[in-house]
Amino acid sequence: MGMKRYFLISLIYMLAIGLYVYSFNGESYALELFGLSFTLPVAFWIVLPVFFLAIASMGHLVFYNFKDFLYKRAWKKDSELFHEAAKNRILGEIVNVSYKTEGFKFAGKMLQAMKFDPSVASSFLEEDIASVSALAVSIQNGNYEDLKKYKLSKENPLVIQNTINRLKIEPKYAIEVLKNCKELKDELCQKAYATLLDFASFNEIKRYNFPIDKPTFRRMLERYLDSDDSFEMDIKSIEEMLTQLNAERSDYVELARKIKVKFSPDALIALFEKLYNSKGSVAADAYLYVLYDVQMIDKIREILLNADAEEFVKFRTLLFLRDNGKSIDINTFLNA
Repeated sequence: MGMKRYFLISLIYMLAIGLYVYSFNGESYALELFGLSFTLPVAFWIVLPVFFLAIASMGHLVFYNFKDFLYKRAWKKDSELFHEAAKNRILGEIVNVSYKTEGFKFAGKMLQAMKFDPSVASSFLEEDIASVSALAVSIQNGNYEDLKKYKLSKENPLVIQNTINRLKIEPKYAIEVLKNCKELKDELCQKAYATLLDFASFNEIKRYNFPIDKPTFRRMLERYLDSDDSFEMDIKSIEEMLTQLNAERSDYVELARKIKVKFSPDALIALFEKLYNSKGSVAADAYLYVLYDVQMIDKIREILLNADAEEFVKFRTLLFLRDNGKSIDINTFLNA
């Protein structure tokens, strides 16, 4: 019942009581209170408690209507906050929203622990949430999407994945990513650096102080040996990188196998002789491989003669087989 209707009905009710009492008793009654005397019709005194009761009940209604108004307003506000929080949670954000109503307090705690599942159909969701859901699915499927309007944190996994997706379709964006890299071990920085290796010059790659590992060295070597790629490295840099990655015997042999197409025999021998003299036994197999490849057999015999008998067993066996008329592929033999 509305306040206006309740007030009108209360007035009619009090008027009816007053008229009814007055119809059979029109006398007055004097009431003394705090030294004051009030003389009023008996009908008035009968209606007065009803009047106070009506005022009290109206106050009661006003209080609880106002309380209900505040609850509904808080519920509406919480509903809007939860709606936005749900979209942010779908987009991978950590949501920590303060709610006023008990129902949404519980729902908010549950939302914090939930994780978006792209395999669940979103057709039953509201349009804006379904749109956000489709956006998250698209990114997880490897597509790049514009997320600027959502103002997501840089640490958000979906933002990181979206940037990785962008690197696939826009490799040169790796330069922008690397400009803001503070932690080299960060996943995104590693992805950007790996992308940079595919298109940047050697000097550009060196500008970023990432540690050289074997996959990085192999990728640069592949580009260096690719006749269609303008990528260039100087010999000194190759030596430095081999030192940085603590190259083993097999790494030097692999380098010799691959790099021989890039150099003349004399330049190749000079390079690996220098490596052998500076690195010692770790580069010895590679040097012997190069000498065997260019058929400098006497030089190999000289090295083997001055080495311990238990060293270079494979090369000793290789020369023995060669001396006995056996044709052996050195690459297959060394891998055996």
